[in-house]
Amino acid sequence: MSLAAPLLLHYNVDCLAPCGSSGQLVAGLSNFIGPCWTGGIALLSAAGEGPAQLQTLVELRAGVPALACLHRVDEFTGRRVLAIGSDDGCVELWYVSGEALELSQAKMLHSGAVAGLAAAPGASQLASASADGTLRVWDCGQLLTSTAQLGSGGAAQHAVAWTADASTLASVGDAGSLCLWDTRQLGSAPVAVAAVGAKALSLAAAPAGGKQLLVVGDLLGRVSVFDARSLGKPLQQRQLHADAVHALAAAGSGGGSGSLLASGADDGAIMLLDCADLAASRQLAPPRPEGQVPCYIRALAWQSPDGSSRQQLYRGGWDQIVAPVPL
Repeated sequence: MSLAAPLLLHYNVDCLAPCGSSGQLVAGLSNFIGPCWTGGIALLSAAGEGPAQLQTLVELRAGVPALACLHRVDEFTGRRVLAIGSDDGCVELWYVSGEALELSQAKMLHSGAVAGLAAAPGASQLASASADGTLRVWDCGQLLTSTAQLGSGGAAQHAVAWTADASTLASVGDAGSLCLWDTRQLGSAPVAVAAVGAKALSLAAAPAGGKQLLVVGDLLGRVSVFDARSLGKPLQQRQLHADAVHALAAAGSGGGSGSLLASGADDGAIMLLDCADLAASRQLAPPRPEGQVPCYIRALAWQSPDGSSRQQLYRGGWDQIVAPVPL
């Protein structure tokens, strides 16, 4: 079944995240106007079977390539908390209340664009990855505070993810490697490094069969699967796309069989991944035909549109729409 989707004004969709269990999504937006990038955040309703609908749009001074909803609500107000990362190096916290977005706090400690954000499982911690080559760990309690810097700069970091115990961070970037960091050790070196073989652009963590899997998408269109508990050569690596894989998203299946994972790439294709056998992965959306304007899939997110355990995949890209993806 083909599902239509609303046009999100004149903005590219750079990132998507589920916001609570009420069927809401948040989109990070960007657009190049004149000499600089501008951006915004959009709150969307993904309830029911139809396309996502725009609820609120807040325009910002910089593009928003990263966002994440914290797993804990604000302890004083009971509202959900959204973290965004901007092209200008700023990390901001916003309150989400119904269809309203309200800025809470902002800190600019990165000297490059914030390319990735990840909320720690069951905690109020946040991690950011930046084009300045560093990661930062943030305490998002009463005050937004950076509690640690990991890495000393250099090659840009593109994505970050927490492992299930919330003590280890994984990151990928231009160096073409997957790095693990112990957030309890404040040194500048990762505790483990594995080669990806190309610039790594996207990252997702997913438990499966007693393993903590880390899934990486790279510039060459490949997807690689690693075991975080014994980091080394990839368990699997396969060319699934004809262009760069900028989007990966994982969601609990609700059936105890692991996670649902999907990848999206600049060729316009979206794949439902089988991490036990990448060759068995299923195409959900085909590549954009040659000669057509590319859509550049840059964002994927899973959300439950009816509050049940059923998961629906949504995609966003530089064709400026957010749409449900038929499974």
